Amino acid sequence: MAEIITFNKDSKLLQGNSKTDNIKAMRKEASRLASLANKRVARLERNELKDSPAYKQYIESGGKFGVKGKDYNQVQQELSRLNRFINAQTSTVKGTIDNLKSMAANTGITYKNLKDLKTKSAKFFELAGKVEQYLRSVDDMASAVGYQKIWEAINEYTDKARIDLGDSERDIDSMIQDVTTAIKEYETPDTINEINQNFFYRLTD
Repeated sequence: MAEIITFNKDSKLLQGNSKTDNIKAMRKEASRLASLANKRVARLERNELKDSPAYKQYIESGGKFGVKGKDYNQVQQELSRLNRFINAQTSTVKGTIDNLKSMAANTGITYKNLKDLKTKSAKFFELAGKVEQYLRSVDDMASAVGYQKIWEAINEYTDKARIDLGDSERDIDSMIQDVTTAIKEYETPDTINEINQNFFYRLTD
């Protein structure tokens, strides 16, 4: 009896009459998906959406999709990489823009237009990532603070300092210390202890 190999892609079952047929079918499907994925990558690049999570993962996992020169196991690995990319919301221009708008709503980023949103969101998350890294490496408090608190601190800081994250001249690294200081001040109880004769006072909000 001939050996049958099957695999799923978007709930479709590919099945042949022999191992050779199935391998050919798998390579054909992988080639089709690679063409689709590479077109999406090109659209993201044309629209200057390289900060898309799906695009970043695409670069980190090896770049351009394809099956040429790959053996059976490598084609299987490529299929897995293709499925992850294609199924990701941010692998399309529309999905990436929708994701940016959703993140802007969650983080409090205000923007005038799509170009402004792309610039500000890129800098916002670059700053948030560096603040998180600083808190983790220097103060070991990143996990306790959480991203939501970091986002709030960035918004409060930029609002009070009247900083426009869309300003191309603005240096992200110069803002890290200010944001982390604001977070630490927020996390430290605002308590004043005073001693008056034999009495101990604790003044809080």
